[in-house]
Amino acid sequence: MAEPEPTAPPASEPADWEAERAAQRRRLLLISLAVGGAAVVIAIVLLIARPWESGTPTSAPTTPTDGQTSLAPTPDPSDTPATPTPTETTSPEPVPIESPGTIVTGLTAQVVGIEAVDGVAKGPGEVSGPSIRFTVTIANGTSDSVDLTATVVTVDYGADRTPAGQLYEPGASPMPTKVAAGAEASGVYVFSIPTDQRGLVHITVDYSVGVPPLVFSGRVP
Repeated sequence: MAEPEPTAPPASEPADWEAERAAQRRRLLLISLAVGGAAVVIAIVLLIARPWESGTPTSAPTTPTDGQTSLAPTPDPSDTPATPTPTETTSPEPVPIESPGTIVTGLTAQVVGIEAVDGVAKGPGEVSGPSIRFTVTIANGTSDSVDLTATVVTVDYGADRTPAGQLYEPGASPMPTKVAAGAEASGVYVFSIPTDQRGLVHITVDYSVGVPPLVFSGRVP
């Protein structure tokens, strides 16, 4: 009796496996392409939104080529802040120390009673020593009371106008805070000045902000 021949596998099975494998490869390829595309899109969006992190300058300077000279842009005059024109302030000439001077119209000042004294230090920063004492009298020729609260008297000496130190002894007294219409107000001042530096002394009466100070100049005892 003849042996039966072995049965061959169906011819369609290898073809089915190959088709399945091809389909899987196509799916993987599509997935890879989709993922890669999404990553590229995200990277482009990030570069556009945050260019400073990309390491690439947003604009590059233009380099002249072929011997051409690149000219800087002319600034717009409207973008340049205006420079204010300085205002020249003219200080009045010093008044001889023995003469009266005008502070403003209707208000005059005069230095009287200049004498040498031994200044006595009483407060912080004061230094005892040879000094001068004098009186500043302000006359109000107007019809109204005048406020003297801001009035300050200072002294300097020598060609370099070295500031003199103010003392309050002996016998200094402050200027009143106001002077009535048609009246006078006086203050007594003591300033330390070396005896060999009294050939040129300036006594300045600074009446108020915005008003040029009145300066008396001359020799003192």
